[in-house]
Amino acid sequence: MAALATSMTGTAAAVAGLYDTPAEIHSYAEAVTSGSALAAINGHVEGIDSLGGVIQDEFGFLASFLLPLLGIALIAGSTRREEASGRLEMVLGGRILRHQPVLAALMVAAAAILGTSALFATGLTLTGVPPAGSVLYSAALGALAFVFAGFAALLAQFVRHARGVYTGSLIALVAAYVLRGIGDTATGQLAWLSPLGWAEKTAPFADQRWWVLAVPATVGLAESGAAVWLAARRDVGSALVRGGTGPARANRFRRSPVGFALSMHLPAIAGWLAGGVLLTGMMGALARQFLNAMAGNPALTDAMGIGGDRPLDGFVAATQLYVALIGAGYLVQAGGTLRTEEAEGRLETRLGGTLPRARWLLAHGAVLGVGLVLVVVGSSLVLALATAWSVGDTAEVGGTMTAGLDYLPTQLVFGGIALALFGLWPRGFALAWAAFAVAAFIALLGPGLNLAPWILDLAPTTHVGNPPLGTVNATALATLTAVATGLTLCGLIGFHRRDIPRA
Repeated sequence: MAALATSMTGTAAAVAGLYDTPAEIHSYAEAVTSGSALAAINGHVEGIDSLGGVIQDEFGFLASFLLPLLGIALIAGSTRREEASGRLEMVLGGRILRHQPVLAALMVAAAAILGTSALFATGLTLTGVPPAGSVLYSAALGALAFVFAGFAALLAQFVRHARGVYTGSLIALVAAYVLRGIGDTATGQLAWLSPLGWAEKTAPFADQRWWVLAVPATVGLAESGAAVWLAARRDVGSALVRGGTGPARANRFRRSPVGFALSMHLPAIAGWLAGGVLLTGMMGALARQFLNAMAGNPALTDAMGIGGDRPLDGFVAATQLYVALIGAGYLVQAGGTLRTEEAEGRLETRLGGTLPRARWLLAHGAVLGVGLVLVVVGSSLVLALATAWSVGDTAEVGGTMTAGLDYLPTQLVFGGIALALFGLWPRGFALAWAAFAVAAFIALLGPGLNLAPWILDLAPTTHVGNPPLGTVNATALATLTAVATGLTLCGLIGFHRRDIPRA
């Protein structure tokens, strides 16, 4: 709650300081409404010719994911994770009824969402946004988060593992984002089919349609009620959708450390790759619209954080930054899987035979590296092909692919942070996500908000050189690679020396 409220309020304050006159706000509004391409990413903001509208547009992409992820994470951690660990069965051995843990998780998630929304509304008001618009915008984001919290609680009754809750909820979130984007570029009515469209249709800085809040509230309550009802009727430890049984015997490759690691991480690789492909495919298909909107409109390029006189390269550079963060997020999430294996007791069993610790960790590190390359190369290839199809020029395909690979050292730094924390201080693994969140905030919003250079330098992506628009700094890439290698070695040494399991 503190991290979300602080980051959202900080973004609002930075935007308010950057666009502090009516003329600057009007210039921004004219720039970003000159085409429909930006609406596909940030949404169609009604009342954009106001400070609140500018904040909503600047924060549109991140807000579409940050608040829903809060609800999803709280529900997944409090329901399926507790059930899979066996703790829920012990709790239910007393006077606690079957449906009450799900109901309690929903109440806690709703309280956290409400508290975050209240803090954000206060922050918006302090930055100069009218109170009514601040409250409505914050309430719309909170209602959006509640919808996905209810969906996660419902999904937890159908799947057997917490990763299934995360995967299904994230797929639904991405689908809602794409549906809202299509609706905002094709017809506004289609956006009503997406929960993200409901938040947008409240128009907090224009007509202020308070009644729209009833739509996500009703849907969220219906999902929550269904989840509670199902939890009271199914067996503890079971799921309404039964997965198929695995093979009776594992083949020789799957019994090896690399094969076992690959089977463990393959679903995550596929999920992150699907997200990257979906994003780059949509962005590439809109490349022509972006170029048309930026033609002769320097204000738009400044609003998007794209400079220079090569708009296509600037567009590719901005998109590859998203791909770089997707790859970094994959490594942090995959590193967390190793911590989960230890915390739930499976790692101790795995290492109880003749398998050395170093070989186990190196096998996982190799699989993570291969998965990262697949995510980056696959997403970059789709971006290159979709952009070439949209603009009718295949000359940039090679440059787009190279730009994606240039960010690999940056992503490996986050992988090194994850492995170092796992090896040295597993209880502090949440710091890896904190580092990722800070870096993502700086990378995505820092240049547009004119943050101080020393703040921009905190994000490893800053040191790459913004390819293919800017010159790649080879020395910086070598330094980042060395840092990633050093962090990985620290994690390997720490893992070799510490106790297993480490609480």
